[in-house]
Amino acid sequence: MTYFFIGINILFIATLIFYVVFFSLVYYWHDKKTTFVVVPFIFTFEFFLIGFLIVSIISILLEYLPQILKTFT
Repeated sequence: MTYFFIGINILFIATLIFYVVFFSLVYYWHDKKTTFVVVPFIFTFEFFLIGFLIVSIISILLEYLPQILKTFT
């Protein structure tokens, strides 16, 4: 469980940094008032979703890797 907790915390920090950078770029080049809030949320959610799947897979592998290796040896 600690792998998952550490991974999620790193993912939240990375997502926050991604949103701030993306928001600043879109705010600089925005055409309409709503685009500089909605567009970064959409891309940030996609970034978080992919990152969450990666963190989940890695934490499951790290949690059960000793048992898998024990089974094969």
